[in-house]
Amino acid sequence: MERTYVVTGAASGIGAAAMRYLRERGGRVIGCDLHDADVIGDLATSEGRATMVEGVRRLSGGKIDAIIANAGGGPPQTSVSLNFFGAVASLDGLRPLLESSFAPRAVAVSSAAALRPPQEGLVAACLRMDEPAAIALARNVLNPGGAAHGKALTHSVEAILDVYGSAKYALQLWCRTMAPKSQWAGAGISLNVVALGIYDTPAAAYVLSDPANRAAMARMVPLRGAFPGRPEEAAASLAWCVSPENSQMTGQVLFADGGLECLARSERVCRTQT
Repeated sequence: MERTYVVTGAASGIGAAAMRYLRERGGRVIGCDLHDADVIGDLATSEGRATMVEGVRRLSGGKIDAIIANAGGGPPQTSVSLNFFGAVASLDGLRPLLESSFAPRAVAVSSAAALRPPQEGLVAACLRMDEPAAIALARNVLNPGGAAHGKALTHSVEAILDVYGSAKYALQLWCRTMAPKSQWAGAGISLNVVALGIYDTPAAAYVLSDPANRAAMARMVPLRGAFPGRPEEAAASLAWCVSPENSQMTGQVLFADGGLECLARSERVCRTQT
């Protein structure tokens, strides 16, 4: 039986790979992105989110079988709006279209960056769905002390990762909170998260193209041959999460990262036990 999938962030990278993977196996896929997609919409804005949901509703005839909420990354200024609020709006807005599927599934894409110490206030603002407050808090992280003399600011890599990682961490918490609730588990809809490590995508090109950065990142990944990950590998993991075969797992965060999470957390455990 043909299944209808929705993939956000479908124009490139892992989203494009997921679309190819699913279509090659007989799936019908509705791709959503800023351009080169079946549905065009900016998930960093409330208007774009509404446009995306309505576009999917129209193209699908009001019924889908699975959601891959993949859209993410983006510039620092819209990181929280896209990586948390856009992802949540995709999952929550499209959820009613899943209810008549015989095997409804949803998965959100997170990142190993969520392992960074979170910005607690930012995470809390996200979870209470206060987007203006979350944006303001993210701005404070990116621009400590505010703009000086009206000059354009260059955000530090650490600050960018702090905001991005906190948004992804909040997304993980939201999914785990919602997964067992009546509108998800009670309706037979599984909701999981796949947290990805370092993959060879256009979004990562600015880091991987630098030989020193590439070598440093390679040393962080303990699984030989896993760095950098290929988009097709991420697509396979995501596709299994939204397949009918995944009939038991919900509310889980799976790290597909070559062992980054395992290494980071095992080191933390060792330090607390010594």
